[in-house]
Amino acid sequence: MKLWKRILIIKLILRLAVASIFVPTTVWSQALPQAQPDKVSRAVSAALQDGMRSRGFAANDPRFVNTLARAAPQLSVVAGGAAAVTVGAVTAPAWASIAAAIAVGAVVSYAVSLALDGIVDWLFRPDGKIDESSKAPGVPSGTSMLAGGSYWSATVGVPVRTAYSGDGEALARQAHADDRRRLGMKPSNDYTCKQTSDASIWYCGQGTAAFHKSGAPGSCTSGGMLNQGVCTGFDYLPAPVEPAYAVPVSTAVQHIPSADLDKPLNPVLIAALANQAWKQAASQPGYDGLPYPQNAPITAAELAPWVQANPDLWPSVRDFVQPNPATQSNPQPWGLPSSPTAPVITPTPAPNQGTNNPAGDSPQVNLGPDPAIGAPTLEAIPTAQQIANPVLQLAPELRSFQVSGQSGVCPKPTLELYGTHVLDAHCQLIESNRPALQAAMTFAWAAMALLIVLSA
Repeated sequence: MKLWKRILIIKLILRLAVASIFVPTTVWSQALPQAQPDKVSRAVSAALQDGMRSRGFAANDPRFVNTLARAAPQLSVVAGGAAAVTVGAVTAPAWASIAAAIAVGAVVSYAVSLALDGIVDWLFRPDGKIDESSKAPGVPSGTSMLAGGSYWSATVGVPVRTAYSGDGEALARQAHADDRRRLGMKPSNDYTCKQTSDASIWYCGQGTAAFHKSGAPGSCTSGGMLNQGVCTGFDYLPAPVEPAYAVPVSTAVQHIPSADLDKPLNPVLIAALANQAWKQAASQPGYDGLPYPQNAPITAAELAPWVQANPDLWPSVRDFVQPNPATQSNPQPWGLPSSPTAPVITPTPAPNQGTNNPAGDSPQVNLGPDPAIGAPTLEAIPTAQQIANPVLQLAPELRSFQVSGQSGVCPKPTLELYGTHVLDAHCQLIESNRPALQAAMTFAWAAMALLIVLSA
């Protein structure tokens, strides 16, 4: 019995194996992510509008709308002279080439990561080209540093200065790259990084970084260093990635690793685009928008609330580098929407497709040059007397009202005491002061009448 059970089990296993090999399975192809350059337009518009509001300008100020309206054409003008980017079969300017042409390097003067926690850094050159640098796989992108907490320090820059970071290895790599720059040497990739046994010092080629348990002079996010009081990205060129200097934007786009394309775009780039668009629009003749805040430009930190409120509308690196040609459905690819969060309505099917003109069977009647239609008649304009008559003729029965006169006799009492005495001294007093008493009583009765009318 045991032998038969084993044989049956072996047969079942063989059948299942054969079925799994020869039974066809359905494999569904996955579509590549579609770039949406309009998300960059939304983000730039949101940066401009939130920047104007935070600087005390109301949305109902005519200059508020004019600023947005003048910045969009300026972007279109820049796009006309921007380098084309080729992705697949599409060749057209992209937001990346707009950023290079509009000189965002004047605002972002350091190598900035395209994506948040991305691999590739770009430095926008004044000549419209890109200096590329990349973080080698496996190298930490950086640990955040909190003010007062632990940190690493190193001597970096040309000229030299002290920088601080939460990542000692990355800071030591930066010190090595800057030391070679000071010596007039090209970046080198043939160096190694190692740490002392007590983890207090990082050595990377010619660069070193020292650890401190507390007292960090400021805060800096992951992947950055505090350099002259500003948190900036690293621009070292670590192994094994070869440096690429002064390449066209289209070439730099082709070098972006696929791992970075669908990561969220760095807000620093959106803030720089918004600043440059506002600044260049404000410099045009006849500009009627808000003045550009030269001493208080829009920062990436100001975009954080909008990003948190609209995560689905924030652009990716793919949206930033994808060619954005003008099409029939999108004739103004560089326009800035007045409402960045409004949905994009794409009618399906397209309007007026397969429909007839409802007035086709009833053509318009042509009345000719003189249809003999008289001029409209207007009512006669009333005179001033006619306008005032309803008030002047109010209550006509009271117009002839007269108060009837009263004839009174001053009382003169008599007193019988040692003869008859007539008391009329008061009558003589009143009679001698009749005009004054009449005026006083007239005023008193008029005041009483007025109080009665007002209290009604």
